[in-house]
Order: sequence, then structure tokens, then C-alpha cells
Amino acid sequence: MALIPALVLLALPAAAAARPATMPAEAQQQEAVARVAALGLPLYEAGRQGKYVALTFDDGPGPYTPKVLKELRKYGFRATFFVNGKNFGRWSDTLRRTSREASVGDHTWSHPYLPKLPTSRQISEVSRSARASSAITDRRVQLFRPPYGSSTTGLNAWLKQQGILNVLWSTDSRDSLGADRQEILRLSKAGTRPGAIILLHENRGQTYWAVNRLLPWLKKKGYTAVTVPELLALNPPALSDVRRRAGSGVGFR
Repeated sequence: MALIPALVLLALPAAAAARPATMPAEAQQQEAVARVAALGLPLYEAGRQGKYVALTFDDGPGPYTPKVLKELRKYGFRATFFVNGKNFGRWSDTLRRTSREASVGDHTWSHPYLPKLPTSRQISEVSRSARASSAITDRRVQLFRPPYGSSTTGLNAWLKQQGILNVLWSTDSRDSLGADRQEILRLSKAGTRPGAIILLHENRGQTYWAVNRLLPWLKKKGYTAVTVPELLALNPPALSDVRRRAGSGVGFR
């Protein structure tokens, strides 16, 4: 099976996008991601150095993507979108625009439960989606999130070889599990702390409602929502903490 070429560029916001002067440069972000990706372990959260959090949206691109991006722009925030290749045909222009304002990570082609597949199929799901994303955005992907948060030792070894970081989360909004909009908002607020990575899904109306209220709340509390690469550069985790959390075995089979 042909593998993805060595990945050296992140799907980061384009230089033309608005960027506060305090944000780390793209090279710093790349170095921060590579530092953690070299462990070959899933990441659950960053460090606690500053009031920065990462909002992450799975399962796009789709009709809510432009709406979410518009709300993020209002507050000078950015986010990370973990996308499925099966959606690219209809939403390729949306994906291209997203890559200019946010970080784009891979979420497989068809959103399968990976531990049920042989390792070769797992790799195919990731590499097919990543190649398609790169062809549309002209940016290579170095972030990955497994569907349902479940990966395998074989896949993680391959991700490490490719320099791809497996990004999980510290806070689950439970929007994909049927939480109503008030519960999504409550859980997201409760899980907000420096270095948090918050799991959301962009293809749900109740999530969009909650995000519209979460963003001004974050601003009021002094938080800035940033991309995962920005978060790792601003709030770098101790590698020992990454190893310890990954040792729990959650989402890693």
C-alpha cells in the first residue's frame, strides 16, 4: 500500500487570515506538534500555562461549517476541524475556506470504528482522506482524530512514522450522544480550563446553538480559543504527562 508522503506542513490558517500578534508563528506550531507526535501516543490535553483552549469540531465539512467559522471570527477565535473524506465531494469549497481560517485534521474517509478493521484498512481510511484533503487545500495534514476516539497500537505506530499527531480530548460535550443544547453548553463550560481540548460536532443544530453561547462566555472569562497547533505552542504539555494519560488506555487499543 502506498503511504502518505512525509508530512512536514500542518493544515494551519493561511497567513492572510487575521492573527493576533501574540499567536506563535507557523514554524513554532509545527515544531510543537512534531514534539508530541514523535511519542506516537494520543494527546488528550495541553499544558496549563495560559488561558487558551482548543475547540475541535468533528464530522465535517458540512452546512454548519461556515456558520461556525463566522461565529469564531466575531470573537477573534480559531478552531480545529477533523473532517471526513466522504464529505469532500459536496463540500470541497467549504473545506478549502476552512483551511484558510482554521486547522484541518483527518477523521478518516468513512468514519468507521477502527479497532474492528485490519491495520491495513485503518491506514487506508486515514491516508485516503488525508490525500484528498491535501489535494483540495494544498496543505498536508498532520493532525488526526479517530472516530469514537478509538485507535490501535498498529495505527498509532504508523501515525508516528508519518509524523501525524493523534488528538483526542479532555472534555466531551456529549453532543454526539444526544445531549441537548443546554447540556452541551454546560459540559463545555465545566470542562474549560487552560489547555483543554473540547470535543464538539459541527453537523448538529443543537451544537451550533451551544457554541453561539459558549464563545462569548469564553471571552468574558478571559479565555482565547485557538487551534490545536497554536495550543501546543502556547501551552506545551510535559511529555511525561502525555505518556501518563495515554497509559490509561482510554481510546487506545
